Amino acid sequence: MIEHSNLEEYQDPVNYDLEFDGEMDKYQFYLELARSSPGEVLELACGTGLTTIPLSKAGITMTGVDISSAMLAYARLKAERLTVTFMESDARTFESDKRFSMIYLTGNAFQAFLSDQDQIDLLTTVHKHLQPHGIFAFETRNPEGTDLSDQEETEWGSFIDKDGNNVKVSGTQCYDASQHIMHWVTMRDWGYKRTTSRIACRFTNQDTLHSLLTHHGFRVEHQYADWDKTPFSPSSSSIISVCRKC
Repeated sequence: MIEHSNLEEYQDPVNYDLEFDGEMDKYQFYLELARSSPGEVLELACGTGLTTIPLSKAGITMTGVDISSAMLAYARLKAERLTVTFMESDARTFESDKRFSMIYLTGNAFQAFLSDQDQIDLLTTVHKHLQPHGIFAFETRNPEGTDLSDQEETEWGSFIDKDGNNVKVSGTQCYDASQHIMHWVTMRDWGYKRTTSRIACRFTNQDTLHSLLTHHGFRVEHQYADWDKTPFSPSSSSIISVCRKC
């Protein structure tokens, strides 16, 4: 389906944080949700712990799981004095004796599960590891509210790296409509070097998502357009789903 591991974006965890950290409204959303269902919380595809660690600092008992050893090593370094557990595992095959009151994915990580079977395996993992009536939450980009056109290299933004360099970020996109998969190539211009990374993300529309969740043991309680809990509409750029294990 793709000619790479889909992990090229995650080889430089320190600069990854500098580029993507600071989504305070998102952290607050998941914190409030965790507090509404007291107990231990599991974040799948947790990366460097950008969300795991704020929840842990707020008093939530956290476990974070990710497939990238590099991202987890930095997560453990940042969480040195916190009571948070990080584990290296594939979310599709993760096994634990624990049962969690809430499980979530964020950073649009749901879109990294590229095939029907990948999505089914993920949902099977979540359902198995949730306590009865536990919460499952995640967000994904809405295909109806996203520009899926093929695009040549376009400026996307910039960030300041760990050495103080201004890094200009640009990229291309190419959408495979038959597979519902967007192929992004990200270019970062560091001034003294230029790096390239590839990532593929699957787009699942709201109707398909609702059917998928229902058929795998979840009741969709809420779907939002943003972290302020604006009700989802067909043109929303995101689908933030809050579900309950049946």
